[in-house]
Amino acid sequence: MASDGGRSNLKTIALGLAVLFVPALIIVATLEFLILTGDLVLNELTPLELVELYLIDLVLFAGGAYLLYRLLLYSIGGPLGGTDDEE
Repeated sequence: MASDGGRSNLKTIALGLAVLFVPALIIVATLEFLILTGDLVLNELTPLELVELYLIDLVLFAGGAYLLYRLLLYSIGGPLGGTDDEE
């Protein structure tokens, strides 16, 4: 069984990989849909345009995740993982 530090590291790595790869998966799904509907020809996209799309999705995904996190903290009334020493 992994220690608490190992689990924390694993959660951090998983979160980092999700932040990196979820925007890429969104772009692939969007491009595939546009290609199937005939609205886009893949040969018309330059690598720079693909990188721009990825960076825009990355910023929007990370910003959205941060806003959801802040909304969660606001809704529960404080930071997670606090002590239960309220007397």
